[in-house]
Amino acid sequence: MQSRLLKHLDTAIEAANHPVKADCLRAERACLMARLGRFDEARKTLTGLQQQYAAQPSMALSAWVSLGEGLVAHYGKLGSAEAIDKINRAYALSGAARETTLHALCCAWLAHLDYVRHDFASMTRRVAETLRLADAKHHAAQSRIGLVIAQAYHFAGRYDLAQPWYASARQHGSAEGDEAMLAALMANMAWLNASQARQNVLSGPGESQATRQALLGAESSQNFDALVGTAALDALAPVMRAQLLSLQGRHADALRLYEQHLDLALTQGAAHMANWLRADLAWCRLQLKQADLAQDEVRAAEAANRDDCDLDDRAATHSRLAQVYAELGQIDAAKKHSQQAEAAWKALADEQAAIVALLGAALAPLRPA
Repeated sequence: MQSRLLKHLDTAIEAANHPVKADCLRAERACLMARLGRFDEARKTLTGLQQQYAAQPSMALSAWVSLGEGLVAHYGKLGSAEAIDKINRAYALSGAARETTLHALCCAWLAHLDYVRHDFASMTRRVAETLRLADAKHHAAQSRIGLVIAQAYHFAGRYDLAQPWYASARQHGSAEGDEAMLAALMANMAWLNASQARQNVLSGPGESQATRQALLGAESSQNFDALVGTAALDALAPVMRAQLLSLQGRHADALRLYEQHLDLALTQGAAHMANWLRADLAWCRLQLKQADLAQDEVRAAEAANRDDCDLDDRAATHSRLAQVYAELGQIDAAKKHSQQAEAAWKALADEQAAIVALLGAALAPLRPA
């Protein structure tokens, strides 16, 4: 299925009445290729444009090229420092060039990267700035910032507040013909549903309908990726499914997916949650009578479970390790992790409340009186 946005860009490039305008559109096309995971094609275009304008740079084109390079870095590995540096440069250049439309889009992407890093204070500042800069018909910026807001509310446990922003992101993405955005929306919503299901199982009443619904969402996201040809971060979806299968008690199915995809997922950006993934893998191995291998994963999970890990992953890791140690008969270690899990889940609740307050304060001045 060919992207409508891609067709539109190809038509616009052919119709452009100025060479620099055409080349900016080529760089924008490379940004789309990066989001689809077609990195070689994106890099080839961006490198060619850099070389072409080396003697007589265009600030607008340089901004587009920097954004494209940032997206290649981001979709190659989530949380990449290079992505932040490149998109910050694109933001600065587009501002200096008074390219307001591109400036708004770069700001929205910086908000997205802040969300990935859980820097919610910076994220909310970028949210407010993007919504001031972007007009109602700037579908690319509006869809990206709508997704950021929706994800943040969803992460904070306020799906009721997230829903209108998911709808806005979907509406603007559809208006743009941006199937890559719609795929990202489905994937990110699926991850957050999986996170909510994990919290429910590990700190709440146990396996529920939410876990089954999250698994359906994960499978739908993977199917849509295949339909639109999204190849970026392709190991993450199977690892998300592995977690949900584990939460359902389908340990053999989960283990197969972990063994096939975990190593690649860690290189694609899941390394920040290696603590949880290793702990869950240990649990699966233990349920399948692989005690020695389970203990190897326990040691890896303990080593990865640092204070700079996200709170939700730390809480889940402590909960899972408490279960593992209890089953191994190591009662003191199980008790320690159980206590640490309780404290981490409480800290997460405090963080979630803070996110809701930050977003409420950022969005309040933008609402009609």
